[in-house]
Amino acid sequence: MTTRYPTRVLPVDLDNLLGRQEAVRIKMGPYGESGTSDMMRTFLNYPEFARSLGRIGTRVTLTSELPVRLAGLASLRTAWLCGSEYLWAHIREQCLALHVTDGELVEVANGSAGVYLNSMERHIVEAIDELHHTHWLSDEKWYRINRLGPNAAMDLITTYGFFVSLAAAVNSMGVQLEEGLTGWEDERDVVRPVGRDIPAPLRVLPKRVFEADYADLNPQQIEQTNRLGRRGKPTTSKLQKAMINYPVFLGALAPFGKRAIDNTSLPARVWQLASMRTVWLCDSEYLWSQHRKACLKLGVTDKDLLGVAEGPESASLEGFDRTVVSAVDDLYHHNRISDENWGQFDQFGPEGVTDLILVHGLYVLQSCVARTFGTTLEEGSLGYLPELEVFRDGQQR
Repeated sequence: MTTRYPTRVLPVDLDNLLGRQEAVRIKMGPYGESGTSDMMRTFLNYPEFARSLGRIGTRVTLTSELPVRLAGLASLRTAWLCGSEYLWAHIREQCLALHVTDGELVEVANGSAGVYLNSMERHIVEAIDELHHTHWLSDEKWYRINRLGPNAAMDLITTYGFFVSLAAAVNSMGVQLEEGLTGWEDERDVVRPVGRDIPAPLRVLPKRVFEADYADLNPQQIEQTNRLGRRGKPTTSKLQKAMINYPVFLGALAPFGKRAIDNTSLPARVWQLASMRTVWLCDSEYLWSQHRKACLKLGVTDKDLLGVAEGPESASLEGFDRTVVSAVDDLYHHNRISDENWGQFDQFGPEGVTDLILVHGLYVLQSCVARTFGTTLEEGSLGYLPELEVFRDGQQR
């Protein structure tokens, strides 16, 4: 088995950076110093993309409430499911330093019950499978993982979304393994991705996390709402009000989301259609409903959105809309932008392609949150229109 993709983007020379690249390199701390990984040097070709990963990466790798061993196993399983041998190799080294055994590595890759992982470790691997295939944590996983800490389940979702984004970027750019690193090795004969059967979630998901009472916020929540600007007002969406129950999560997500939404180089129609195709594939009716309203204001019609739901071969898609839907499908189903679509986003600037990756990664993550929370539609909002139901079978992985 091999998923080593051809190089599309070469790592930068750290001694010959442009102004913005150098500024971002300095902010990256040790990840921007000589000897850093080829991944980070490749990402510096896209300094705004690299910068957007900083705070969420810090949360995932340094300050997560998940015990470090469990966080490593969650990252490793995500890299495996996303077919990123490069990420697997790096995370594998970190796990070996934590005394993860070869047998445990094989069990993480295989995804099925064995004799090496303990009960909680097995729950973590299975939870990543749930997020990957249904974008929802079952009751068993949600409540058991939350026993590790009040932010533990959110940290797991963040870990999954972060490494989905990294895998899409690494695979699409064709970052090569550094000398001396081991790829799939003994796991190479495991058919990927395998594991237990994931039960299909209910169409109507139970509500677990209710909207925060803005008249009774604690100081940390108030500080975060102030930082959110218009998204922190009491008039904000139900999902935003529910997420304020986790201000640490919102703080970690902020730069990632700001680049993907507010500072993106993609035209509004392009990023809205990219987000719509992503949330459709993740079956987040709440986010579909919210972004449908924004799309209609841009002149995107319900006929256009029917094409988004039907997929890239739909006769309802025209022009670049088809390319957007096709590229999102590349990312969702193959974790890599195809040769056909790779250069299509350069027209929007040097970071057009990475901004697409960010939009996709953000809305995979937000779909997992909205579905796991059980966030219900806003009053007066429409969910999936009846004509879309025919496309819902096989909607997810």
